[in-house]
Amino acid sequence: MKHLRRSLFTVFLLSISLLIIGCSNEPTTENYIAKVSDFEDNIFSSSQNQSIGLREGELRVSGIYDKEAKIKTSLDDIISTISLENGDQRVKTFSNVKITTDKDKYTITADDGINLVFTKVGKRIIKDEKGVEYRTAKQPE
Repeated sequence: MKHLRRSLFTVFLLSISLLIIGCSNEPTTENYIAKVSDFEDNIFSSSQNQSIGLREGELRVSGIYDKEAKIKTSLDDIISTISLENGDQRVKTFSNVKITTDKDKYTITADDGINLVFTKVGKRIIKDEKGVEYRTAKQPE
């Protein structure tokens, strides 16, 4: 009986230790590696009705610009120049696209002085320099 109590107590202490270790406050972050292929024939969209992607070698930016929106995106400057009215959905394509990567960062340049930086924060999620997330339904390869 004494041996059984010791065994149960040992199992109890081990369980508590594992629970404490599992619930530690240390965040676990997975590092994502940005690849140019993540953008190839793929569109990333934000909850602000804006999107960016690469189709047939051209950069495609589309969306709605709302000058009164509380959340601003890195695409606002581009979309505001192609929107005729506040709230209009517009699309613009850019040539001479170059995407470079460094660890989890994408730098996208194109005609008309386009220079955008995004960070890969998930398998199908990128974030712009203003903190807005864009998601894609397509799993990058």
